[in-house]
Amino acid sequence: MDKKLYITITFCVVIFLLCHAQAPEVINYQAVIRNSAGQPLPGGQAVGLSFNVLNNSDTGQIVYQETATDTTNALGIINYKIGSHASLGVINWSNGAKFLQVKVDPAGGSNYVNMGTSQLLSVPYALFANNSASGPRGPTGATGNNGIQGATGAIGIKGATGATGPIGIQGVTGAIGVTGTTGATGATGGFTVNIGDLYGGGIVVSVWDSQGVQHGLIASLTDISTNATWSNVQTTQIGTSAQSPSNGKANTAAIIAQPGHTSSAAQLCRSYNGGGYTDWYLPALAELYECHRAWAIVNRNLGDTDGFLTANYWSSSEGDSQNARWILFSTGLGDFGNKINTFGVRAVRRF
Repeated sequence: MDKKLYITITFCVVIFLLCHAQAPEVINYQAVIRNSAGQPLPGGQAVGLSFNVLNNSDTGQIVYQETATDTTNALGIINYKIGSHASLGVINWSNGAKFLQVKVDPAGGSNYVNMGTSQLLSVPYALFANNSASGPRGPTGATGNNGIQGATGAIGIKGATGATGPIGIQGVTGAIGVTGTTGATGATGGFTVNIGDLYGGGIVVSVWDSQGVQHGLIASLTDISTNATWSNVQTTQIGTSAQSPSNGKANTAAIIAQPGHTSSAAQLCRSYNGGGYTDWYLPALAELYECHRAWAIVNRNLGDTDGFLTANYWSSSEGDSQNARWILFSTGLGDFGNKINTFGVRAVRRF
């Protein structure tokens, strides 16, 4: 994909800092990084970060600076600990209010865009309390005269303990554009995946439930090819092992294993590793129909360039010795086509 990465970013800051001597003096920062189309960046994307702590106002003197590079996860989220590359101990938290300024370069460099400045209302002032001195100890009472024991002197009052800084409040969680609502049961770890979500290295085109566990079909984010032949072996029938209408993974394996095979639409899908996954395959006829049913949602989220084209797409379902099954996406109609024809190829995988 050739998408501009000019910034549309949703972010949140979660501050939790302890004054205990063994606690890490860091501020947890979490953000969802989105591209100009409002979609989260893909997993593994390097993002440049710049953090400034300002004194007294949002235009005040910089009392702390830190720059770093972090990498998005599969949902386009970055998690970074401010203070990992420099010490927050240089900040005098008792000297006026503090403001956090955040800058981001979604291309992973230092061409930062200022995302704004927010006051740290309940911040890691526990750092200040951690270094405060104990109050003075009260005087010892006078010792009584020898002989009859005199009255014990009054116990000196204990000096006041330095005030503990307030615990940082949790910031508002930024919107996660690619997941369902939190809390629903599903195979994806606590949230429901919907058609059109970016997930598992591609875009979800179909979902179903099996005994309380969610499953789905994922299509690659772009066409693998727009003019591939079904196979270089074009006059020999593979047979039932490559003719399933619903099991594209088995069909793909049978096509690649055919004697004399060197190249095919199935091999293009098997070699694809979008999102770091290696279990992609050429969809069977029914799976290709599932892709067509999600066409409108997919193209709305990916755009017409990266979405499905109004063209013929190969399925992995063989027809006979010379023909295989395909679907014309502009109409949704399917037919048999000669294996020598050049059609579009879209890889799929399941979760």
